Amino acid sequence: MGQAMDATSETLIPIQELVRKTTEKLEANFSKIGTKIHRFPRGLRFVSKHDRYIAPSFVALGPYHHGLPQLQEVEEVKHAAAHYFCMQSGNSIEEVHGKILSVVGEARGCYSEDAVSGFSHSEFAAMMFLDGCFLLRYIHDFMYAESALFSNRAVLSTGPCMLRDIFMLENQLPWLVLEVLMTFTDIPMCQFIVSTASTFDTGWIQITRLPENELKRYRPPHLLGFLRYYLIGNMPPTPRVPSSFIRKFALASGAIELAEIGVKLTASNKRWFADMSVQKGYLAGELSLTPLFLNDYTASWLVNMAGLEACTSTGWPSDGYNISSYLSLIAMLMDKEEDVHELRAKHLVRSFFSNQEMLDLFKGLACHLRLGCGYIVILEKIDEYKCERHVRIVLHKFFYHNFKIIVALLSVASVLVGIFKTLLSLNQN
Repeated sequence: MGQAMDATSETLIPIQELVRKTTEKLEANFSKIGTKIHRFPRGLRFVSKHDRYIAPSFVALGPYHHGLPQLQEVEEVKHAAAHYFCMQSGNSIEEVHGKILSVVGEARGCYSEDAVSGFSHSEFAAMMFLDGCFLLRYIHDFMYAESALFSNRAVLSTGPCMLRDIFMLENQLPWLVLEVLMTFTDIPMCQFIVSTASTFDTGWIQITRLPENELKRYRPPHLLGFLRYYLIGNMPPTPRVPSSFIRKFALASGAIELAEIGVKLTASNKRWFADMSVQKGYLAGELSLTPLFLNDYTASWLVNMAGLEACTSTGWPSDGYNISSYLSLIAMLMDKEEDVHELRAKHLVRSFFSNQEMLDLFKGLACHLRLGCGYIVILEKIDEYKCERHVRIVLHKFFYHNFKIIVALLSVASVLVGIFKTLLSLNQN
C-alpha cells in the first residue's frame, strides 16, 4: 500500500512539472500573440487553391518557406541587395550584420519553434540580414523608381508576385529586424504603405485613411500588420454582440434581393477601409460600404489580413474581425452572378476577375471566416428593416419587378389621353 502511494507521488511530480511548464509556455506565447509571425490558420487554408494566397511564388522571407527549390532564383539577388543596402548606408556589412545579431534572439522568438529549430544562431541571423536588406531595398527602389538592383529581368517580370509575396502572413519579417535596418538608411516605409493601400481605391471614390503622422507613431508586428493598421486604424470599435444573435438572421441577402426590398447600395465615404453601415429612411433603406478594387495581389492581401485577424484577435475593445466582417458582407451580397454584376454597376466592386471568379473567391472564403461583430450588426439591421416594413417591401417588390410594364402602360395611357383630348377638342370645334 505504502509502496503504491510512493509510486503515485513519484508519478505526480513529473506530471505537475510538465503541466506547470506547459502552462507557462502557453501564457508566454499568448502574451506575444500580437508580435508573433503566425502560420496561416488551418481553418482558412481551403480558400487558397494550391496555396496561391499562402505560399510565396517568387521570394521567401523568413524561415517558413526558406530553401524551397522553386524560390532559389532570387537568393543570389538577396546578396546583391545586402551589398547595395550597406553601400548606400555608408556602413560595412559587418556593422549592419552586427546590429542584426543584437536582436536575433528576440526575432527568433517571433516564429514557431518547429520553423527555427533547424537553423543555428548564425544561420538565422544571416537569413534575417539578407531577407531584411532585400525587402527594404525593394521598397526603396519601388518608391524612388530606381532599378540598380531590380533591373534583373527575372525580378522585373514578377512585380505582382512581389507585391503578393511580401504581404503574405507566413512570409513576414519581425518589425524589430526592419527597425534595426532602417536606422542605417532613410526608407520611406509609411509612404510605401500609403501607396500600397491606394491600390484598393476603385477610381470612383478616393478614401482618406489614417494620417501619416499617426502612422509613424505606430509600431506594427510586421509589414502585413502595418498595411491592415493603415486601412482600419481609425475605425471606431464595433459594439460586441452575442454570437447567438446570428441564429436569428437569414444569411442570404444578395445585392438583387436588397434592391427588391428597397435597400439601396451606395459607396461609403468614411476615412477607413472596410466601412459598412445601414440607414433606414422613411421610404427606403441604404446599405453603404467601402468600394473595392480586386486583382490577384489585393485578393491575397485581403485573405492574409483575414488570416492575421483569425490568429491575433483577442476580443477587446472590439472583436478585431474588421476585415473579416467586410469580406463576409461582400460575400453575402454575392449570392449569384447577377449580384456581382449589380455590385459592378453600383461601382462598389471593380476587378479584372470575371463575375464567376469573384463569386467563387468570396463564397469560398465566407464559408471559413469568423463572423465578426461588424457583420452581425449589419445582419441585425437588415433583419429589422425586413420585419418593420412588410407592406412597403411588398409594394416596392411589385414596382421593382413591374417597373418597365408600369412605365409602358403610363406611356400608353399618356398617348391615349392626348388622343382623347385632341378628339374632344375637334368635336367641340
